[in-house]
Amino acid sequence: MILILFTIVLLSGITMLYSSFALFSITTINRSVITIKVGEMIPTLKVDQTITNKITVASGVEKTFTVTLTNENSASGKFLLYYTTTLPDEVSFGYLEATGINTPPNEQGIILESNKSNTYSLKVSNYSSSITISLTTLGGLSNQPLSLPIGAKIIKKYDTRNKNISHIYTYNASSCITEEEATCIELETAPDTYPVATIIKYKVNDTKELYFHVLADNGNTLTMQQRENTISKTSWYSTSNDNTKGPITVLPILEEATKEWTNVLDQTYTLGTTILKDNRFTGCSLTSCTMNRYTLAQRTAKARMITMQEVIKLGCSASDNSCPVWMHNYLNTSTSYGGTVDYGTDYGYWTLSADSSTTTLAGSVRFRGFSTYLTTSNPNSGARAVVMINKTMKK
Repeated sequence: MILILFTIVLLSGITMLYSSFALFSITTINRSVITIKVGEMIPTLKVDQTITNKITVASGVEKTFTVTLTNENSASGKFLLYYTTTLPDEVSFGYLEATGINTPPNEQGIILESNKSNTYSLKVSNYSSSITISLTTLGGLSNQPLSLPIGAKIIKKYDTRNKNISHIYTYNASSCITEEEATCIELETAPDTYPVATIIKYKVNDTKELYFHVLADNGNTLTMQQRENTISKTSWYSTSNDNTKGPITVLPILEEATKEWTNVLDQTYTLGTTILKDNRFTGCSLTSCTMNRYTLAQRTAKARMITMQEVIKLGCSASDNSCPVWMHNYLNTSTSYGGTVDYGTDYGYWTLSADSSTTTLAGSVRFRGFSTYLTTSNPNSGARAVVMINKTMKK
């Protein structure tokens, strides 16, 4: 009986062990089938009819290349075309639009049938040293999602804009005031002339990006004012109510706050002598600037404040909401007077101009959308940086 029982247990164990091994084998086989990797589809890339992925342009040269992407695989596929080269500010690269020419794929890629091609016209303007741009392709089945590798850059429309201008939006007082509205329209390429108030997102240095409104298009440069106050709670002249000394409290603080803005141009000017906009005078009323209330020695800085002359030209007066909305937006309680965003604790921001009729007041733009004059020691205003930048890439 003991032998019989031992035999039965042994046979049962062998049976269970075999069943477990079979189940393990089936599971393993099934899992292997599920995880079969789809092979990469590699397209053929030609530059000016030569199989290569390199575009080389000598220093000081502008050149256009014809690039062809062909799916020579036996099935249709999805493909990406991108580049990884870091381009200097002096190099502009992108695609051109023309009849019979395709637009390069965006981040989602394009689908090409077997033995079909897309042709692109790519332009390079090189004002740096000789440069080689490496194009790279990525492909897979038509229903396979593709992801751009780290460091990859999609080819955008050819544009010679300053590389630090990352976004341009058309300002509209009813549909696009701040850039954050869903109805804002982003310009794909830079306009020849920037209208006043155009919204620009700009990299003032390698780590900081801010929004600005265009004050003036000067041909080769733009004058812009920051969308928000750059500094807050600062008197124009803190020692006393005296505008004959000039804005020697607020201006140095603004200059200190913007000294690391390496991507904006230096401004060298002498208040009372240098023409800013179309007038050199530092003493103004609410309608004109006709005398020097103060003068200051020449200074060089990354930013200045707006002048009352510029404020007047933009339409501001003593009446509520006479200023364009973008000028008095982003202030404390701006939304109570037609603004769209309440921001910070300042109720206004200073100008460079002093009151021409008194020796105690300086010009300010207020949250209610008008311009006025306040005592110079008033601490409830800030300042908005007015900067200048190149419109196009460096040459």
